[in-house]
Amino acid sequence: MTMREENRPNPSPKKGSVTTKRWFWPTIYASFSILLVGLVWGYSAYTNSDTNNATNLASKGETGTSVETNAKAESMKYPFQQDLLDEVAIVQDFYDVEADEKTREGALLVFNQTFTTSNGISLSVDGKPFEVLSVMSGNVEEVKMDPFIGNEIVIAHPNGTTTKYSSLGDIKVKKGDKVSQGQVLGKTIENEWNPTAGNHLYFEVLEEGVNVNPKKLLAF
Repeated sequence: MTMREENRPNPSPKKGSVTTKRWFWPTIYASFSILLVGLVWGYSAYTNSDTNNATNLASKGETGTSVETNAKAESMKYPFQQDLLDEVAIVQDFYDVEADEKTREGALLVFNQTFTTSNGISLSVDGKPFEVLSVMSGNVEEVKMDPFIGNEIVIAHPNGTTTKYSSLGDIKVKKGDKVSQGQVLGKTIENEWNPTAGNHLYFEVLEEGVNVNPKKLLAF
């Protein structure tokens, strides 16, 4: 007798089918979760990278060199009050081997018939004392008290320049002090080492430890 079509039993899944395994669907769900987490993490890393790159670009100049946005650049100012500019005279020049003979002669210091070349410039205001100012902000490295050659203040500046101020009295600072541009350091005096200059300031500028002509940095 033939069994009716509708009463035939449904075929059961093959024993070897993957979908019948207990681990199949949990594995699918776990794989999907890992993929989703990976996508989220990757997107987060990508956006953070863009932010960092933008920050780095903003902190660089056109040449790609890092720029300190908080750094304040200073131009060197005169070691005396601006209103004295027309009265200040250079009584002794910086000794420059490339200068003309007259300038070189004027840059020689004479003491006991001994000649010494000048590493700075000597400034005078009609032989009268005047206040000496720091040409830039910096730290006082040394204060030398020596009336014979003239008391001296040495200041180190953030740009690597060092300035020296000699033939001073009434000194207002001490070693270790921080000074601002234009701050009063003392007053000019006479000294026995260079009596021909009278009451004056002997001013030196060093770049990387080498004396340079202050006149090239200041518009005298």
